[in-house]
Amino acid sequence: MLIKHTPDTFEKLHILGGMASDDILSRPPPSGRTQVPYTSARRNPVPGVYKAAMPNGKFISLMRVMFTDFCKMDCFYCPNSHWVPRKRYAFKVDELANAFMEMHRRHTVNGLFLSSGIAGSGSKTTERLLKVVDTIRNKHGFKGYIHMKVMPGTEYQFVEAAYRLGTRLSVNIETPTPEMMRRLSSMKDMQRDILDPMGWVANLMRRNQGNGKGATVGQATQMVVGAANESDWDIFKRMEQLYGEWNFKRVYYAPFQPVRYTPLAEHPATPMVREHRLYQVDWLKRVYKFTNDEMRLAYDDNGFLPHDDDPKQAIAVHNLDAYPLDVNLATSEQLLRVPGVGPTSATRILKNRGAHSIDNWRDLQAMGVVRKRAWPFLRFPGHRPPRAKQLKLDLFSEGAKQARKKEIASLTGQAQAKHSPASCGQATQAMSCAGCPLYGAPGHPGSANAA
Repeated sequence: MLIKHTPDTFEKLHILGGMASDDILSRPPPSGRTQVPYTSARRNPVPGVYKAAMPNGKFISLMRVMFTDFCKMDCFYCPNSHWVPRKRYAFKVDELANAFMEMHRRHTVNGLFLSSGIAGSGSKTTERLLKVVDTIRNKHGFKGYIHMKVMPGTEYQFVEAAYRLGTRLSVNIETPTPEMMRRLSSMKDMQRDILDPMGWVANLMRRNQGNGKGATVGQATQMVVGAANESDWDIFKRMEQLYGEWNFKRVYYAPFQPVRYTPLAEHPATPMVREHRLYQVDWLKRVYKFTNDEMRLAYDDNGFLPHDDDPKQAIAVHNLDAYPLDVNLATSEQLLRVPGVGPTSATRILKNRGAHSIDNWRDLQAMGVVRKRAWPFLRFPGHRPPRAKQLKLDLFSEGAKQARKKEIASLTGQAQAKHSPASCGQATQAMSCAGCPLYGAPGHPGSANAA
């Protein structure tokens, strides 16, 4: 006898909470310190609960869940797209609202992150999400944090309603340009479905700032890195526009992972280190306020960030004439451009040197400076490092050092081919032998082992 099983709320929470894992809620600031892995150690064992990092370094437990994992869209990379054959699930409005409030009353969660697949249309799906949030806000009286996804293609009236109810809104942009969007979906129009709703949210926030007419205090989005073969510079230009023109709070980066049955199932996965480099340049632009000309120095000729080079260090190496800086005289802007110095440590340096001169690494390390990265770029009484140009080899990885050694060997070989020791000695009579590229080579007139 065949018995049809109807999943209960807990089973739906387990399934739809797991399907929401592709939505990134937070990333800790990039640093040289060892971080707890993002994807597992910070998850709560309760289904659908996620510990998200806040700007102050603390964590908040959120219910992260999809209203439904049914989706009519054909995004070529997405596990929820119609390409993937599997059973789909959905909550009812009151069912999801009651589940959240029960978890909140039990102190399991402090907020909600609500996403969904697109069932019907962007507007109809967003309307269902609004009913859930409205029930939580106005029926149950919840005043806390709610991050709500606005579905692509949502009409203005529903975007405005979401602005009044949500604490933070997001429309996933997925890729930097309309051309690249066409590589990922034949059904999405980037301007109409994504950029227009983003602009509406930004305008509502500007128009109603300070008058208490909206609950939304920020906007975020997410890019799938590597799916459309975009360059890191393409991502940077879009990121700059979102932060600059529309005052986004965060842009998140999700490395592409191939999904069975989708058109991009054979596309290579994006290395996690690329995601890390993107978060580093995101911080350099958003927090450290680097200029675009400075940022361009971190990218190669094809617009990609080298995986074996820290972007901030790469920019510093391109500006070696500015170093080393006197730590007792440098401005805040100058200190922030030193590898190993961040906003907190720069503020502490400025505060402490007002009371006394900084003259040792122990004090700098106590202020948060990372010595192994900063030492070639800073000087103070008792510490005057060699010119940074002379230290360039020490700033790179072992692989880069070996490449530089090969380059030096090649140049030496070319010099040996052009000059004999005798002719070289004649050519350098007017200068010291130490200035000759063959100085020290066997048979050189000025070397100790000359015949």
